Amino acid sequence: MEQFQDLLLKRSLPLSEQVVEAYYRYPRHLFVPEYTLQEAYEDTPLLLYKNGNFVSTISQPSFVMRILDMMQLAPGHKVFELGAGSGWNTALISYIVGPEGKVISSEIIPAVADRARGILDQMRITNAKVFTGDGFEGYEPEAPFDRVIFTAGSFEMPQKLFAQLKEDGLMVFVKKQEKKNDMLQLIKKTQGQMQVLNSIPCSFVTVNRSLGSHLQDGTL
Repeated sequence: MEQFQDLLLKRSLPLSEQVVEAYYRYPRHLFVPEYTLQEAYEDTPLLLYKNGNFVSTISQPSFVMRILDMMQLAPGHKVFELGAGSGWNTALISYIVGPEGKVISSEIIPAVADRARGILDQMRITNAKVFTGDGFEGYEPEAPFDRVIFTAGSFEMPQKLFAQLKEDGLMVFVKKQEKKNDMLQLIKKTQGQMQVLNSIPCSFVTVNRSLGSHLQDGTL
């Protein structure tokens, strides 16, 4: 296992020490038990769930860790994650923000949310919670958030969720564009407005939303 982990990490460097520590604390293969060790540590996305338009993947690991570095996470931060997926990214963030911090993660696909919750429970991670529902609504009871991260792409910016970001807080938003690459944007909230600090071409699954969605199993 360690040889696969080390090889993947070497491809992903440079990374901050806190991200490297989180990577070894919560190994990726534990979040994709349906795949082999070799597959789990290939630097590629892996499919978790597909049913019609509803698709969930675990993202390319080197990109996941690069994004975590971009977010400038710190102990005590409260983070909102749109798209829990496998729960791996949730776990990495939970480690970096520490016991004083908190991660609130939304997942629109009930089966995927249940899967992520089960793995996080097995890991005994107590500062991260996953709810089943529309991430565009954010989670008002825990707002405001120091950081917001998208793990799926969207053509529209969720204004309600942006309003729940603290002043000077950072948001990682994946902007979908017709007939063009997706763009991962690092956005800072400055005087209530969006300031794009960085923009990187990428490819993510598209956000799914449900009409009149509500919190289901795992309500916080």
